[in-house]
Amino acid sequence: MPSHKQQPHTRHRQPGSFVGLVLSTVLIAAVIIALNSLAVLSYQQDMPRKTVSIAMLDDQAVQTPQQALAQSADQWQPLLDKGHQLGYDRGSLWFKLQFEPDANFSLELAAPYLDDVQFYVLNANAEVVYQIQTGDQFPFANRPLDSSSLMFPIQPGWTGESYQYLFRIENSGALVFPLHYLETRQQLALLQQRNVLHGFFLGLMVFASLLAVLLALVTQQHSYALFSGLLICIAAVQAEVNGFSFQWLWPERPELNHLVEWGLPLAVLCCSGFVRSFFQLAPPSRLRWLLLLVEVCAVLLLVATLVCQVLQLPVVLGYLKQSVVYLIQACVLISLCTGLVMLRHQPRRSSVFLLPMSVLLGSIVLAALRVMGILSESALTLIALELGTTLAAIMMVSSLLVEIYLEKAAIARTQKLLLDRNQLLSQLQQQEIRRSKISAFYGLGSRLVLTELLNNQLATPKVHYRLLLLELQNFDQIEAVLGQQKTAEILQAYIKQLQTFCQQRSPAVVSLGPAAHETLFSLSSDKLALLVLEQDFVVVLTGLRKLMNQKFSLDGISPDFKPRYASVAVNKVNGNDAETLLAHGLLALTYVEKTASHRSYQPQLAAESRQRLTLISELAKATQSQQLHLLFQPVQDIATQQASSLEAFLRWQHPTLGAVSPAVFIPLAEEAGLMNNLTAWVYSQARKSQNQLQGLGFLIPVSINLSAQDLANTPLIQTILQHEQKYPKAQRVKFELAESAMNLDIPASQRSLELIKQSDTVLVMDDFGAGQSFIGKLASLPISEIKIDMALLSMLGTQKEMLMAAAIKLGKSLDLTVICEGVEHQKQYDFLTLHNADAVQGYLVARPMPLDDLIVYLNAQQQLTSGAATKAAMQSG
Repeated sequence: MPSHKQQPHTRHRQPGSFVGLVLSTVLIAAVIIALNSLAVLSYQQDMPRKTVSIAMLDDQAVQTPQQALAQSADQWQPLLDKGHQLGYDRGSLWFKLQFEPDANFSLELAAPYLDDVQFYVLNANAEVVYQIQTGDQFPFANRPLDSSSLMFPIQPGWTGESYQYLFRIENSGALVFPLHYLETRQQLALLQQRNVLHGFFLGLMVFASLLAVLLALVTQQHSYALFSGLLICIAAVQAEVNGFSFQWLWPERPELNHLVEWGLPLAVLCCSGFVRSFFQLAPPSRLRWLLLLVEVCAVLLLVATLVCQVLQLPVVLGYLKQSVVYLIQACVLISLCTGLVMLRHQPRRSSVFLLPMSVLLGSIVLAALRVMGILSESALTLIALELGTTLAAIMMVSSLLVEIYLEKAAIARTQKLLLDRNQLLSQLQQQEIRRSKISAFYGLGSRLVLTELLNNQLATPKVHYRLLLLELQNFDQIEAVLGQQKTAEILQAYIKQLQTFCQQRSPAVVSLGPAAHETLFSLSSDKLALLVLEQDFVVVLTGLRKLMNQKFSLDGISPDFKPRYASVAVNKVNGNDAETLLAHGLLALTYVEKTASHRSYQPQLAAESRQRLTLISELAKATQSQQLHLLFQPVQDIATQQASSLEAFLRWQHPTLGAVSPAVFIPLAEEAGLMNNLTAWVYSQARKSQNQLQGLGFLIPVSINLSAQDLANTPLIQTILQHEQKYPKAQRVKFELAESAMNLDIPASQRSLELIKQSDTVLVMDDFGAGQSFIGKLASLPISEIKIDMALLSMLGTQKEMLMAAAIKLGKSLDLTVICEGVEHQKQYDFLTLHNADAVQGYLVARPMPLDDLIVYLNAQQQLTSGAATKAAMQSG
């Protein structure tokens, strides 16, 4: 519940904080724009001014004002655009002024960063009557007036007289001569106003840089620290350009006025590093290598600047200043391009990056165009660079704040989604736990609950219990016929009766509650379990058998599920945990041979089971290791006293166990699904043996036994029949199929019988008489011979011996060859001869034997027959 109360508060708080952040950014930007508007207005104020004409002399040989005045008029060039940049490293330039002197006016040179400015006033005799030397490389006290700009007041004595006014300018950087002739008092007031505005802009820059440092510390992203360095460098350059550093920081140390030389390369380094780090450009990126190249150039310029200052090379230093201006312009342009390229990969970051960088680039372009003379000097172009850098700084910091906010908001949303997901998973887990206590079959208790119950009993064995398992052997067949729904309806009727039975037998049957899933447990669709007191187990089992023997009808059908039972005593002798107990109980189920029978688990069953598994594993390899072989038993024709056919028997000679009985390994093969492989091997060997016998002149067919699994494997039967088509009918292998293996309910078995019939292959029904299910269907089956089961022979000499005679008579009436197997005594042979049986098989005739012994046996029989024929011929002669 608390989490549900907090979620609405979180949803309202985050948008509110975001709106507040945006409004704060907009408010700061509005204040900056308003202040810059004041700055623009200050530059546009209609100040009292007078015209002044300027002529420029570029002659490095001229060193004194007298020499300058001595130059011819054509060497002096008129200076029409005072804001136009005159170039780099021009040496010293002379400027001659013509104006009307006024003691209330001053000459303002709005370039406080010029290194050396000399002002001369000469009389008509070319004598210097006034001289002053000031500039960026001289103490601030040398300036005529205490102002950031260079102002030269007109002296009262200059009015009414004819004087010449000259300026000599030297600068290591760009040379400009922005001279204005203005009213002194108002201009000083205006300069003070502008200084306040410029100071406010610098304060904003410093504030933005400190805020960027704070962001770097909070977010642990060093890109913000680089951006802070960029702002500091720009602020330092602007301070020197406006004359603040000289006026307020070190007025007596002009040698420190090199912020431009150092600030611009450092700004390039910080800008390039910030862009690389902000977008996290990987090494393969071409933009990364381009920015690194810019940084290398900036480092080289820094080193060159240091060398030039140490060696006092002002000319080279001027070229370096020009180069670094171009470099910073290129850096801003590359940064803007990087933002545009990264729009595809990082759209959110690129968006917050591009707007301030566009403003910065625009201000640089405006300033550059003014300096190059493309744009005229105006209020906007004069403050474009300062306005752009300040706006860009505040917008970038605001963008970073927005970016951080969006990242945090995204993380918060992700965390909330994870929290909601975890809560949902927790609910699902609780539901799953509740569902896990109920089985998917019939709404009974699950295996999990049963194992917990058994483990608790094993932990505290105060009362003796027995786990009772019930298996529905015919469940799959019934479900295949009736369908899942109808089968479940019938089983629910049984379960309802079982629940009533268990409640009546309480506390003999353990119950955790009144519901069915708290008493009966379902291990699978055909296996149920319950826990019974040891002392009441026999009574409960008897009642359970009686209940399950009832037949419930549905649509006139009363299926028999053929239940069987197994149990295991709940103690640590039979298993240390519940799963072991269940495994042993299920193992005992596999040993129940008859329907409704019960088998109690004993420890030796586990050993037998392991031995069975071992035998199955070794039986699968026996065909490749030459452990299997065939024995052949002759079938003797009563009329001719000759072997009319042979039956092949499979034998297994284990390397350590010796001879393994077919009664042992044949059921194991059927259980493990190995019968098809064994039958294929038996056929292959039988066919080879029959071919060998035919080569010796013994045209005796061999019969092999088929199992129910073989009959259900139509491809196997089809393969054998196709191979047999190469031989004449009399030389083909016969198939023997036990009566119990003929499951006509399986479509594949029906198809196999149809193939046998179509191929005209002899099919022998083995063990005839052991059951009664196919007697009425003999005429419809593709059977050529029957082998009467030896169990009927055991009835000779009793009142039931006529059953044997009736079986022979039935076979003869159906025009089938009748063979009796298991004949061991002459009395049995005589009885079969008397009742017209066709052939006999058994120890009286011959035991099963290897092929070599069979060949000896057949040769001996052939010799005996030929000898008897010769004797009979001699007697008749």
